[in-house]
Amino acid sequence: MTVTSVYQYFGAGGALLYIGVTDRGIRRTHEHAESKPWWPLTTGCTIEHYPTRDAALAREADLIRRFRPPFNHQHNPDRGKPIEERVATIGRPLQVYGRDASLKERKRVWYALPRHLRRIAPCVSCGDRPGGDGPTCLNCRQRKSD
Repeated sequence: MTVTSVYQYFGAGGALLYIGVTDRGIRRTHEHAESKPWWPLTTGCTIEHYPTRDAALAREADLIRRFRPPFNHQHNPDRGKPIEERVATIGRPLQVYGRDASLKERKRVWYALPRHLRRIAPCVSCGDRPGGDGPTCLNCRQRKSD
C-alpha cells in the first residue's frame, strides 16, 4: 500500500503559501524547488500522511478551502482574485496572539488552539515559523538548549 502525503509550505511569519498531495515524497519537493516562482518564499513545511489517496485529497481540499493559500488554484475560493491581491498577506505574521501578550499568555493561547491550527500558529517565542509539534519553532528550541 502506498502512503499519500498532504504537505503545506509556509513563508515568513507562518503565512501559508501552498498545499499539495503526493505519493512521491521528497521528489515532489525537488520539482517545486526547480519550477515554482513561490519556492524562494518558503521557510517551512508540514507533512501529514494518509493511508489512501482519497483521504489525502479530501484533506487537501478542506485545507485549501479553509486557509486559501495564495498559490493554490484548485478548491481555492480566492482563485478569481489577482495574484497580487492573494499574496498581499505573505510576510505578515498570523494574528493569533495579542500584540503585547507575555510569553505565558502566548503559550496559553497556543495550547487553547484546535490541533489543526496549532500546526500553523507562529512560534510563541519569535513569532516567525510555526512550531508544528509544540509552541516554539525548532530554531528557538535549539537556541534554548545551547
